[in-house]
Amino acid sequence: MPVEPLNQLRTRILVLRHGQSTWNASGRWQGRADPPLTALGVEQARLAGGLIATECPTFDVVVTSDLERARVTGQTIASVIGCSAHRLDPRWQENDAGEWQGLTQSEIRTQWPGYLESDRRPPNFESVASTTSRAQAALNDIVTQNAGGCVLVISHGGVLRLMHEHLGGGEQRFPNLAGSWFEHTPTDGWKCGSLLFPLQLIADELRNTGAVE
Repeated sequence: MPVEPLNQLRTRILVLRHGQSTWNASGRWQGRADPPLTALGVEQARLAGGLIATECPTFDVVVTSDLERARVTGQTIASVIGCSAHRLDPRWQENDAGEWQGLTQSEIRTQWPGYLESDRRPPNFESVASTTSRAQAALNDIVTQNAGGCVLVISHGGVLRLMHEHLGGGEQRFPNLAGSWFEHTPTDGWKCGSLLFPLQLIADELRNTGAVE
């Protein structure tokens, strides 16, 4: 097999959102809080893992946020696809939601009138620049450690949405277990690849929009 030139060495990273958490199910803004997966969330991860095993390339390593909902999703998928290499990286944590952590959208609209409608955030909500900076650094480190490889990352909806836009993919919201490929070569840098919505190919009852990040 021919060796790919170093200047064209392509690293592929699939970043997925975690499975349904208990706070997804109750419509609460999660941020850095650490609610566990629901039984549905575990089943989502298991079945999505089966689809990933048959439809995606072999992954060298599974990297996850250290928050439980992402970590358990990653461990479940890694078990299904037979990937024994697994590491945690807190830079893949969800945006810090500040004063909104634990609140429903209804409670936010009552306590912070007009904020959601005008896309404003409370004072201690993590900035877009902070989120994209740490996630970009995490992506860059994957390229350093796994150059030319294929890596699966389990993260969170807010981080994934912001990074997809940051790297030129445009505005896109991701339900549970949905995600995007990101690709890197030394000559071309980063670009967004195709979107992946594995649960759309499985039974309807396993879907969950998880609109609150």
